[in-house]
Amino acid sequence: MSRRLSHVLLTLGKELRESLRDRRTLAVMILFPLVVYPLLSLLAAQVAASRDQARQARTSLVAVTGTGVARDDLAARIRERPKQLTLVERGDRADVAAGRLDALIQLGEASASRAEIIYDAGREESREAADRLSEVVTSVLPEGCAPRFSLEKSSLAPEASVGGYLLSKVLPLLVVLMVLLGAFYPAIDVTAGERERGTLETILSSPIRRFDLLLGKVLAVTALAALTGLLNLASMSVTLIQVMHLADPGSTLPVPWTRAAAAAGVVLPAAFLFASVFVAVGSIARGFKEAQHLLTPVYFLSIAPAVAGAIGEYRLAGVAAFVPCMNVTLLARELLLGHIPWAGGLAALASTLAWGCAALVVAARIYSSERFVDPGPREPSPDTARPATSLAPPTAGQALFLYALAFVLLYFVWLPLQRRDLVLGLLASEWGGLLGLVVLFAVFTRRSLAGLLRLVRPPPRCLAGAALVGLSAWAAVAVLSEWVSPVPKEIIEQLRRSLIPTDGSRGLLATLALVALTPAICEEALFRGPILRGLLSRVSPAAAVALTGLLFGVFHVELSRILPTALLGVLLSLVALESGSIVPAMLAHFLNNASLVGLAYLHIDERVAEVGTAASALIFVAAAMLTGLGLFLVHSGARRAKL
Repeated sequence: MSRRLSHVLLTLGKELRESLRDRRTLAVMILFPLVVYPLLSLLAAQVAASRDQARQARTSLVAVTGTGVARDDLAARIRERPKQLTLVERGDRADVAAGRLDALIQLGEASASRAEIIYDAGREESREAADRLSEVVTSVLPEGCAPRFSLEKSSLAPEASVGGYLLSKVLPLLVVLMVLLGAFYPAIDVTAGERERGTLETILSSPIRRFDLLLGKVLAVTALAALTGLLNLASMSVTLIQVMHLADPGSTLPVPWTRAAAAAGVVLPAAFLFASVFVAVGSIARGFKEAQHLLTPVYFLSIAPAVAGAIGEYRLAGVAAFVPCMNVTLLARELLLGHIPWAGGLAALASTLAWGCAALVVAARIYSSERFVDPGPREPSPDTARPATSLAPPTAGQALFLYALAFVLLYFVWLPLQRRDLVLGLLASEWGGLLGLVVLFAVFTRRSLAGLLRLVRPPPRCLAGAALVGLSAWAAVAVLSEWVSPVPKEIIEQLRRSLIPTDGSRGLLATLALVALTPAICEEALFRGPILRGLLSRVSPAAAVALTGLLFGVFHVELSRILPTALLGVLLSLVALESGSIVPAMLAHFLNNASLVGLAYLHIDERVAEVGTAASALIFVAAAMLTGLGLFLVHSGARRAKL
């Protein structure tokens, strides 16, 4: 017995050692969750906060029917809340049912003390208006006094509308998750699974065009994923009804099968998108395990916009109709609510199919390349890998590892410290969490810090171009982000208070050193140093610049700031890449932040935010032209230096 136990323990130790020696396994099991789950929690919290702010800012259109003193009292109470309620002189039940009125207070004809709130339980706006009117009715007399009105609530919504409303809260996100899961393992099986089974060469040698072979695989995965989504849609609908019945046996909530069938129409295009993306990514993998490691980040990246669409107050219009996963969630929600957003719906379906076709084209290029048949040797194990030299650039894996480690430290260490002491937290996170991480990486990998950062003297023309980019890019980015995704005023005020302390405890020079010079050195050291150079070792320069900018935006952990910060990150990456030195990027970063600090100190940013559309367009065109001129100077200066 003891001998058998020793054999079991020996096998256990062997398997654990082999798994823990695999860097991809460690990344997926440990580091990746430490990054993804905080990101998803931040995304959910910020979207929920934005939704609550939008609800509070939305004014409900209400009316009061009846005569006498009671009506005048209620009308006066409603007028005391102009930010929440707008009183209409006339209105009836038909107006509430048609959506022209959010809610209605109807006073009893026989007794003026009876108040009935008429609303539509199938509309979020009407539910919010009913809750606000309830507060008005109960606040007519001070607390402790007998209620003046006997309050009742009546919904005009049909039961099917209420059922669609409840289903719209949970089903769209669950359908996307189930379709994603339904495409995950079939995509691995038709790509990496065939490679491991040794049947790939046999299939490729058959007289079938590779694109036709690929299309058949994608359609097969699409069918399986769609079937999974449809089954889960039906199952969850019935399950929700059963849960409601168990909670209240007397309640009945019919499933709006017509609306559910219409919402099921989004499953097929979503399945095609996920199948194309997963097959394209799975084609790169050398085996089943590696395919899982590659597809897991894609899976979570697809969940993030779906979560934002499910819990946010976004409409199926504008940019939201073209964001993958989010548009599918929004379209399913609108269809369950009984809405038919033709323009937004067609845009969502067309863009989803377009994204899927783009992924299919990428997969076709992979299938047509010789690298698909022979992906090359595996990465050397840590035991056989040669030590890095001072001239060797970092790898893409090392770049992503540094980013993940920096984000984990930011979320779990530096952000809590910043909440206690902003100045100390910023200094610690920048100099210790970013620059210190780069220094430690250079020491442990025996690389030269100057070589790792490309800390070389740039040509004067590159510095001039970088200065022009830093002084103008902020305006173009600000106007563009305001058009696409406006930053809430609360966040702008919070940022202004951090720049300019109300107690005057920090002067202009200290502020410039804290929020302009420090990020220009430390953030550029990480992002335009090992991260940009590491990504360049694996992907094209354009992809490396775009990915670095995106990672830079996400690192600032504020949903509304991701777009402007990512655009700035792309420009800074272009400056560093074109000039061949990190110094111009540091200069541009410093001048960009210093410009914002100067505007805040002079209170010019408040006046700029109030300019009209025409003035904003002129500012954008002028700033974009100056930024383009700056990038041209950087490019031409580096080219002349090479000649």
